[in-house]
Amino acid sequence: MPFILGEDRKQINLLPYTLDDYVHEDNPVRVIDAYVDSLNLEELGFVIFSGNSAGQKPYRRQDLLKLYIYCYMNKIRSSRMMEIEATRNIELMWLIGKIKPDHGTLSSFMKINKNAIKQLFKEFTLMLKGFGLIDGVLVAIDGTKIKASSAKNKHYNENIIREKLEYYEAKIEEYINGVLDTTDDESMKQKITDKIECYQERIKQLNSIKEELKEQGKKQICLTDSDAKSMKNNGKFEVCFNVQAVVDNKNKLFVDYDVVNDVNDQGQLSNMVKKAKKVFENKNITAIADTGYFNMSEITEVADEKTEILIKPQKGKQQKVENGFDKSNFKYDQKDDVFICPMGYCLNFKWNGKQNGKDSKRYTCVNFNECGKKELCTSAKGGRSIVRFNNEEIIDQVTENTIKKDNIYKKSGSINRTSFWNHKTTFWLYIFFNKRA
Repeated sequence: MPFILGEDRKQINLLPYTLDDYVHEDNPVRVIDAYVDSLNLEELGFVIFSGNSAGQKPYRRQDLLKLYIYCYMNKIRSSRMMEIEATRNIELMWLIGKIKPDHGTLSSFMKINKNAIKQLFKEFTLMLKGFGLIDGVLVAIDGTKIKASSAKNKHYNENIIREKLEYYEAKIEEYINGVLDTTDDESMKQKITDKIECYQERIKQLNSIKEELKEQGKKQICLTDSDAKSMKNNGKFEVCFNVQAVVDNKNKLFVDYDVVNDVNDQGQLSNMVKKAKKVFENKNITAIADTGYFNMSEITEVADEKTEILIKPQKGKQQKVENGFDKSNFKYDQKDDVFICPMGYCLNFKWNGKQNGKDSKRYTCVNFNECGKKELCTSAKGGRSIVRFNNEEIIDQVTENTIKKDNIYKKSGSINRTSFWNHKTTFWLYIFFNKRA
């Protein structure tokens, strides 16, 4: 025969297969089974049923949890699709004993066990630590934008509201002056009147949203998911969540995570470093983050003798960087409390003040008419000024240390890429359980 043929569908086997024969000993589904069976779900906070009450018998909580974990590992995130998968997937049939829970049961299980699910993944991380799969010697912090389940017309900000209001008002005026005044067709007049009423109702809704934004002090709102925000993602603006993760270098496994709606990463460094320190307690750790996380107050909050931060500062204005007069080119002399400019002139201390709510000291140049480089250095009539914040010596030390350990700092990209792609299963699980918990 020229082709490999399968078995006849109607062939009767003398010794039928068991479900266990279809699942190889090395199949990951067996790990899910063993792990969930090792848990005390009641201690973790899961709502447990005795099974002795009158009425329809419940499903075992372990089986529903196994089903959820398996489906999310295989990118099945809809409770309706999970219901279908349980009737056709042999691995899943083996895992949950061929039970067939409906989508309502699955959805309800997740809703009533939100906090328990979060606790479960904390326990899972501690198990990885106990097995020596994560050690905290070197961790990398990074984030990614995950598009929210939101239609474009359900997101509003001040500009969108203004443009829509102008459009609806213009259409109303157009219909009133251009159609109603020129037609005698009663049916046409009624259609136009209905459209005008529809536009007026939309204007009313937009003004209500505008007032809500003003009362809550917000700049934008998403009606589908109030926690999501518009942020730049892959070169365009989309309604997203900002998913933060701490990844351990040893086996590129997740240590902890968070889902926030900050449009950038600048305020997340201390949050994620503290999560890592909580997992590894009193151990010394080195945390790597890219320049998007550079924030002086965030760095000074977590950098200490047991926590080494490797992060490069963001570059200044391109023109000053090219001209050699960026702040990084000015050297601070701690002994004399002055800055030395690239031309060798001193910027002396002038006054104490606050900037962005932080205590700072301002240093100004008095030799700007002598150096001959004023046009390249500053456009200020009174000469160049430099602001130095309290505890900025910590930032100087972090920057210097990062430059010295550039070979370690460069590992950040490989750690996160390997984790986000090779361990995308765990990644989606973290996102799923955090968002719902």
